[in-house]
Amino acid sequence: MRIIAGKYKRTPLQTLEGEEITRPTRDMVKEALFSTITVYSDTKFLDLFAGSGAIGLEALSRGAQEVVFNDANKQAVKIIKANLHKVHEEREVYELDFKDCLIKLAGYGFDYIYCDPPYAFGEYEKIFEYVKRYDVLNKDGKIVIETRKDRDLNETYEDMHIYKEKRYGISKLLYYGKGENQ
Repeated sequence: MRIIAGKYKRTPLQTLEGEEITRPTRDMVKEALFSTITVYSDTKFLDLFAGSGAIGLEALSRGAQEVVFNDANKQAVKIIKANLHKVHEEREVYELDFKDCLIKLAGYGFDYIYCDPPYAFGEYEKIFEYVKRYDVLNKDGKIVIETRKDRDLNETYEDMHIYKEKRYGISKLLYYGKGENQ
């Protein structure tokens, strides 16, 4: 796995062994994600189920001002820190359950929250509930969820609606926003 674009392009990344704990996002999916969302120099990005940190590192490489990483797995957090060290970046890395992380980041005002939980994950409504309750997303912010292509999620959670859905191999990306015209 590697960073595919930006200032750290082609930097190889460490990953955890096996896919039971984390499932690396393929380059095709990363490219699709970053061709759909816009990362500016003032972008604030949360990689909530970060795994190796590949998505957050891609956002950093493409110029995001702030990137925060979280994963509940101790080994994943070590890998994220090692990958940040490779690109000479120091960022916030948390080892928390997603709910505890969202509480900790109350009022932060992220532009994007990327969620790639394990495929067996079943608490999507809690992500949106905690994001809204703790004001973690800015008013125009987006939540992007990566899941199995055959997994059906709600069209609407809290005040956010799917405005785009794309399938890539065994995965799909669901883009949620507050407005009608994203």
